[in-house]
Amino acid sequence: MIRALVLAALLAGCGTFEDPTIVLDLRVLAMSAELVPNPGDLPEVGAGPDQVVDVDLTMPMAAQILEQLRPTRLCALAADPRNARDLRWSMTVCMIDEEGRCDPDAPTIDLGSGVIGDPETSEARQIPCATIEPQDTQVGQKLLAILSKTVTENPVQALGGVDYTVVFSIGAVDDRSTDVYASKHLRVSPRIPEARVANTNPRVDYVDAALENGGTIPLPVDSRCSDTFLAPRVPPGTRVTLFPIEPAGVRETYVVPTLDGQVAMLEETMTYQWLATYGGWSDELTGGGHDLLGNQSLLGSDWIAPSEVTGSLMVSLWMIQRDERYGTKWFETCIEVFR
Repeated sequence: MIRALVLAALLAGCGTFEDPTIVLDLRVLAMSAELVPNPGDLPEVGAGPDQVVDVDLTMPMAAQILEQLRPTRLCALAADPRNARDLRWSMTVCMIDEEGRCDPDAPTIDLGSGVIGDPETSEARQIPCATIEPQDTQVGQKLLAILSKTVTENPVQALGGVDYTVVFSIGAVDDRSTDVYASKHLRVSPRIPEARVANTNPRVDYVDAALENGGTIPLPVDSRCSDTFLAPRVPPGTRVTLFPIEPAGVRETYVVPTLDGQVAMLEETMTYQWLATYGGWSDELTGGGHDLLGNQSLLGSDWIAPSEVTGSLMVSLWMIQRDERYGTKWFETCIEVFR
């Protein structure tokens, strides 16, 4: 109730168009996918969300492809700042229709479902996850059917990789009309050319936060506003520049086959999405490719604290990092606006 009243007060007098960078209601912010290490193996840093398999194009064998596929763990980041409530969720592997929902006439795999506590106020972080187990007989056969149908519908694209989709839904436990949906694409690619390797999820060393006056503030790493830590304080109306510091090698160089039988070498681009519960952003999306002069596109964005604040207001901020090969990493932090 308190959160709803504060939100209503801050939005009073605003126009009818909501700012997409400000998270008001239930929303899925991001989904991630990582390969599950084999028993006895050391965890692979950021392994996922695609897999590269050896395929004999003269006589492709479904069983041999299935043997090479490893379990993939899917997780979703959701926010629900307006309400304090439990949420029901589910994940499904499927082929999507024109509306982005699972096609009921195509094979589907039920990955799981459950109930999580309120994302903002629960004692522990609430991240629903489920795992695709290709070595499970029923799951494997359905996954092969989905991949086969995808190849049949678009055989030319299969050389670059076969995509399949996980659809995630979440909503109030007792009200299906509140459901919101998100999807995550995954890929299985043939090892063509031989040097081809799977993508890894992106990452950042840290996110720098600079003030207009030249100072900086330390941002708590992957912390909700309800977690027990001391959030940095800023006055109302403060402009804070958030800038992701990328580690060396995060923009992977990779090879892909071309339609003329040759090989193309590419370097990943990295994009950043900026979200918050209050205030505003100078840019919703940053990063991407280079401009016409060859300069790297802007990576950071300015968050402007709300100006009409009396007392204390805790603000959640998120940065969603993505590469163009379905890799995802998110960063969550909190800033206190205090007058």
